[in-house]
Amino acid sequence: MKKAIAIIILGLLLSSNANAGLFSKNEFKFSRCYTESYNNHNDWLANSLFLKWDWEINLKNKTATRLAQMKVDDKELVIDQFQIIAVTKEFIKTNTINDTSYIFYRKTGEMQIAGWSGKSTMKCEIFD
Repeated sequence: MKKAIAIIILGLLLSSNANAGLFSKNEFKFSRCYTESYNNHNDWLANSLFLKWDWEINLKNKTATRLAQMKVDDKELVIDQFQIIAVTKEFIKTNTINDTSYIFYRKTGEMQIAGWSGKSTMKCEIFD
């Protein structure tokens, strides 16, 4: 009986430590993103206006920073920062700037964009 209790307690400790490591991380990157109408990032780049569309998320500072670079405008890197308004184990949500907000799905690497023209989904090949 003591062995069974010890095994249960050890199992609970190990599982809670594993989840704590997964969700206690303060910084995330969502990179090589592309819209749902394409199969991968390279196809999207070939047919879009962008050279870069990456995100750096800092939960400690409650900010989501978008790094965007368009094929026009002398390929200038544009950096926009959004305030994070909600964080769960499943997602991170930004506030609205210019009628656009973002939801980052932590387990799948998908991103939902909601704006005045509706909602769309992007997938990111690298998210950590």
